[in-house]
This record gives sequence, structure tokens and C-alpha cells, in this order.
Amino acid sequence: MLTFFRDGGWSMFVIVAFGAAGLLTAASHAARPDATREGFIRWISQALVWATLCGIASDFAAVGKYLGSDSPLGTAPEQPQLARILLEGFAESMSPAVMGFAFLALIALLAGVGRRRLDAARAP
Repeated sequence: MLTFFRDGGWSMFVIVAFGAAGLLTAASHAARPDATREGFIRWISQALVWATLCGIASDFAAVGKYLGSDSPLGTAPEQPQLARILLEGFAESMSPAVMGFAFLALIALLAGVGRRRLDAARAP
């Protein structure tokens, strides 16, 4: 898990912070349904989506910079090495997506449970 977190870079801290806030709020909403929490859950989920996309973009930018003119390789890598570096960079760049979207799935599940319980309590 630490390798996965390291591969995602600095954006993983933001994703975990937003994800934990959303997850805790959604869990609280599932346990004790309260309609006032739903607005926060919706907005923290949007923030998490944007943080996830920002993390993916910054990771792809890092891969591009590594292979570009400021590359620590000094010169352009050979074709087989270039393909390997690109594939490894793509895999590392997907770490924020995996973490962020997993958080979003759990938040949606718990928010749905809370909404269902809230609707059931209000039903005649």
C-alpha cells in the first residue's frame, strides 16, 4: 500500500484527506440519517473528483517531463526502454484514480444507505 501511495505522489495526501472526510460523514449519515449532511457529502465528493483528476494530470505531467527535454536520462531513451517507461508511468499515474474512485464508491454506498433509512423513517 505504501508503494501505491508513493506512486501517486503528493496528490494522494489530498485524496486521502477529502476521502476520509467524506467517508466519515457518509458513515455517520448511514448510522444516524440526517438530511443536513447530504449537502456536505455531495460537495466533498465533488472536491474528491477534482482532486483525483488533478492528481492524474500532475502524474502524467511528471511522466512527460521525465521523458522530455529536462529528462534526467540526458538523452531520449531507446525505443524499447521508452515503451517500458511510458507503461510504468501510466500505471503509476493511475494510482490517484484507484484511490479516489474507491473512496467515492464507498461514500456513495454509505450515503445511499443513509438516504434509504431517511426515506423509510419518513414513509407513512
